[in-house]
Amino acid sequence: MYQGACTDVSNTKLLKKQTYFITSDGYFSTMNILVIDDSKLMRKMVSAIIADGGHTPFTASGAERGLQILEKAAIDLIFMDVEMPKMNGFELTRLIRKQKQSWIPIIFLTASTEDAHLTRGIESGGDDYIMKPINSVVLDAKIKAMARIVNMKKELDAANRSLLQLSNIDALTGIMNRRGFNESLKRDWKNHTREKKEISIVFLDIDNFKAFNDNYGHQRGDECLKQFSTVINSQLKRPLDTLARYGGEEFVILLPNTALDGAALIGLKIIDALANAKIPHQFSPVAPYLTASMGITSSRFSAKNETVLVQQADQAVYKAKKQGRNRYSVYEPKLQEEGIGRLMNQSPS
Repeated sequence: MYQGACTDVSNTKLLKKQTYFITSDGYFSTMNILVIDDSKLMRKMVSAIIADGGHTPFTASGAERGLQILEKAAIDLIFMDVEMPKMNGFELTRLIRKQKQSWIPIIFLTASTEDAHLTRGIESGGDDYIMKPINSVVLDAKIKAMARIVNMKKELDAANRSLLQLSNIDALTGIMNRRGFNESLKRDWKNHTREKKEISIVFLDIDNFKAFNDNYGHQRGDECLKQFSTVINSQLKRPLDTLARYGGEEFVILLPNTALDGAALIGLKIIDALANAKIPHQFSPVAPYLTASMGITSSRFSAKNETVLVQQADQAVYKAKKQGRNRYSVYEPKLQEEGIGRLMNQSPS
């Protein structure tokens, strides 16, 4: 165990790094514990017990200060007085539950033993009670119990984040899958709407992939998809540029903060990269190696939402296929913008 001290919240920054201490029950992560009480003596006494248990105490004399601390620091547990001026503990708890998405256990400090009083506290969103005058043994036991719960919650949250990440990854190629792409596109589209910066996408469809599978076999087909994704990924140089497998032999590149000519340049580089990689495809009428048809669009064509943006790119892919494959085509709206015509269709020179 180590001795802690009451934290000066006026200079508090978010505490991200977790340390651990050993008890007879095992390992627990140290907690940031907020004490909200209008009594200075009570704050000092509870804080001393918290610090002696190896945790970091934060203190506030009322609701306003308590809410400020919750905005600044990563609080794991709250001890809250019920009877406080301006806003009592029940009202403050309801407000915290409304404002904070993540669950923070709240234990009330009260002198009342009335059943209605206790019921009201639980209904307002509280989790437990400690009766005044405070018994240091009881308080320490409550902290240890909550440490177990908080620790389990953190482990569960970490596991859920890992599962969410896995659910967004394509098992075969190791790149983002369609679900992950849709989530990323939705987020980047919101950023585009707010910041008014152009966003582009490149839709890719491997040419004659059915013939590849039919003649080389599905195992070779899987290896081909892996190789293809590696080649395409090698052409993306910015961390924000994202390649995803949309389904089957369809892939899509998300290019936030990228103008249409920048997306077209990537299309040309992909054509060259596939020609240099020469992944064998003797059963393609286009070339003796793997090629792709691409459709490119950007937000400059006034898509009303991210779904329409994908539809535009898909239409452009269809056009590239009709024009002979192994090329990219840019989406053409009815009123084509001046200066884009030269970019519209590109194939190997």
